[in-house]
Amino acid sequence: MGTVGHRPVLPLLALLLVSYAFSVTAPNPVQAGETPTVLPVTVTPTERLAPPVIWLDTLQFRLTTYFTKKYPAYDFSPYARELDRIRGALSLGDRWGAKREMGVFLSMLASRAYGLGGDAAEELADFSLQMMPDEEFGIVYPGSER
Repeated sequence: MGTVGHRPVLPLLALLLVSYAFSVTAPNPVQAGETPTVLPVTVTPTERLAPPVIWLDTLQFRLTTYFTKKYPAYDFSPYARELDRIRGALSLGDRWGAKREMGVFLSMLASRAYGLGGDAAEELADFSLQMMPDEEFGIVYPGSER
């Protein structure tokens, strides 16, 4: 017979230790039997789960459907990539990164980056400011009334 390495045994040992550490032995008066009962302990998370990013979904959907059809001469793919960066930061819980990327998105609109026309940039900026939650970002777009 060959020797057994330590690596296959460690995950099994860790599983046994974790299950033992997160269980509580109930005292005998709880149950009429002579053997103690093991009750599992549930752990509740201390942090809230991130809320769904509905405003970003709506903004991206509107960008890829409405704006690309209304303004077919303009390339909106760099703006869609920037929205993906915002989504990535939000999914990691990086609020400052998401705020920074949203600032980049709005700066792209203000400077009419990638040949975007003024009509499309203004309409997209207005829609973005309507969708973006103020309490989360609080970004003032150049030329906006906020």
